Amino acid sequence: MTAGTESLVGRRLVVESLKSLAVCLLFLQAFASGSALKEPYGVELGDFEDRTGLGVTGKVYAVDEKNLYIKDFTYDGKEDAFFWVRTDENPSTEGIIVKYPEGANNTEEPRKLPALNNVSFLLRLPQNTTIRSIKSLAVWNQEKTESLGSVVIPKDVAVPMPKVLPEFSRLAHDLRSGNVTILDARTFLIPDLHYDGKGPDAYFMVGTGSKPHGKGTKVPNELGDLNVLRAYRGQTIAIQLPENLTVYNIDWLVMWCIQYKHNFGYVTIPKDLNVPPALGQNKIGVLVAGATHHHLTFSAALLSLATFIIMY
Repeated sequence: MTAGTESLVGRRLVVESLKSLAVCLLFLQAFASGSALKEPYGVELGDFEDRTGLGVTGKVYAVDEKNLYIKDFTYDGKEDAFFWVRTDENPSTEGIIVKYPEGANNTEEPRKLPALNNVSFLLRLPQNTTIRSIKSLAVWNQEKTESLGSVVIPKDVAVPMPKVLPEFSRLAHDLRSGNVTILDARTFLIPDLHYDGKGPDAYFMVGTGSKPHGKGTKVPNELGDLNVLRAYRGQTIAIQLPENLTVYNIDWLVMWCIQYKHNFGYVTIPKDLNVPPALGQNKIGVLVAGATHHHLTFSAALLSLATFIIMY
């Protein structure tokens, strides 16, 4: 073999090695992304069992203690029917109506289910009711007192729960907070946040690695914009990761000054998470106004969830 031939063979080996490495990296990336989206709708509870031949179908997931996600739900809308939860496995007249749509006014009479064809939606359980307190969900005909289709809630289901983290580390600019909570796969609740607002180029950022750095991704503030962070004086806020990220593929949340490459304080994201998926049940905003705020701009749903976290 000549020197030229050896050189050509060597180059080919290098190319093949690089191709193999690229395939491995793509596989690992796909695996990581898959693990982040392992349960994109929550914990699967089961499929509606059609009891009357009326074509009631759909799959039910536990999002968190208060929310179910109904995927690809179909029902012809011809009966006087409602979603109905029971504290035992067999649907009967002893139950509670679950209002649909979720945004229905709490003071108005429940609306009967309309015709739905492969529709997916959140279903929020009534007050004082949680997934752990019910045994079945049915499409219930009030007039005929019969179930058109139902799902039995498995015993000991591992319902995704918010995860309480430590407070922000106190490194600069009077940054401090209460314990940060991961409400769902994209939403952080930051209570009693204090920061002097004097960082010239400060943002919330997330990223990977053992320590925060400036090559991470900016996270919009509680107003949903990417402006330089203002001062905080005790507000409790919620912020959300960009849509392409979840807590499963980041290692930290930091307040970072890009101009001076300065870490003001951060929290580490643990790996053993089973938090609710982000399906729109939580919103960004200000939950508790600080010294400079005189109004609230936060969703009632998140207020209810935050109250639940405090209680449990």
